[in-house]
Amino acid sequence: MPRPARIEGLDVARALAILGMFGAHVGDDKGENGWAWLTVSHGRPSALFAILAGVSISLMLTRKAGVTGDLAPASAVLHTRWRVAVRAIILIVLGLVLSELGTPVIVILTNLGVMFLLSLVAFRWQARWLWVGAAVCVLVGQLAVRTAATGAGNVGLHDLPVVGTLWSEHYPAISWMGYILAGMAIGRLPLATRRTQVVLGLAGVAGLVIAAVISARAGGTTTHDSLWLSTEAHSYSPLEMAGNLASASLVIAVCLWLAQVARPVMWPLIATGSMALTLYVAHLIVISAVGDEIVYEATNVAYVVLCLSAILFASLWRWLVGQGPLEKLLSVSSMAAANAVVGDGAAGSDRQPVARQ
Repeated sequence: MPRPARIEGLDVARALAILGMFGAHVGDDKGENGWAWLTVSHGRPSALFAILAGVSISLMLTRKAGVTGDLAPASAVLHTRWRVAVRAIILIVLGLVLSELGTPVIVILTNLGVMFLLSLVAFRWQARWLWVGAAVCVLVGQLAVRTAATGAGNVGLHDLPVVGTLWSEHYPAISWMGYILAGMAIGRLPLATRRTQVVLGLAGVAGLVIAAVISARAGGTTTHDSLWLSTEAHSYSPLEMAGNLASASLVIAVCLWLAQVARPVMWPLIATGSMALTLYVAHLIVISAVGDEIVYEATNVAYVVLCLSAILFASLWRWLVGQGPLEKLLSVSSMAAANAVVGDGAAGSDRQPVARQ
């Protein structure tokens, strides 16, 4: 079975995620000349980034096996598990290295790598169980994070390297697995169809309305200390995470549609999203080189320059070279490792559906 073509609408969504994260780090949403709308860059883009990572995991397996995860043969699942595991290790190491730059930015990559490792157990889950797992992480994840953090602190393990990302203050893997699992479930959908795009969009709008109503009835709770109803960015409450999932669904739906109906206009964003990891790493290097002032004394001039530079670089690289440099590293190294352990042809000769679990 031929591999499906790359879904360019997802690249558009990745571009919005990475440019949104730039806004959170160097954009000004509060100053005299600030842009109030940039408040959406806090929390939502990073959540979208994680959800899209989950989508990619499902698509990796689908493209290898030709069928969705719960129907994939054992050889295809094993091959993709190795690919995801190797990518996870690279992300963990890369995150640790970037953290040593000492920028004011909390680096997400190590936490994301740990989430990749946790996702390995869910490859064969049916879509409904992926949604159930996501719901559990969203609803009780923050409670579990605080409990685990307290327990780890009591035995002196709170700041344990890598493992501590499970309960870390920023991007805790225990609760953020809700984004990964939801993304994996979304990745099982026929994303190229207009019906799926409409359903995702309507679900996103409905979720945002429900979250807004709950927040209003709760008195517009925004404090970080509210375990269940905080709407503050990176509070990881059920309400904040549900709102992030809803907004991500809407963004993904709109981007899928735009990439189909206006591809020439969207092409620079398609190129940008296709090398989101490269650009994420590059912007941290820029912040380190320029100095902390670009974060602490944020200006939207710096933000616009950073965004335009990223889009221009990505467009030229995609046009002249192709795949982004770090994306190439992930792809080649993970594929080589999986082929060495499992063999490239194993999945292709064993594409019989397995029993649903």
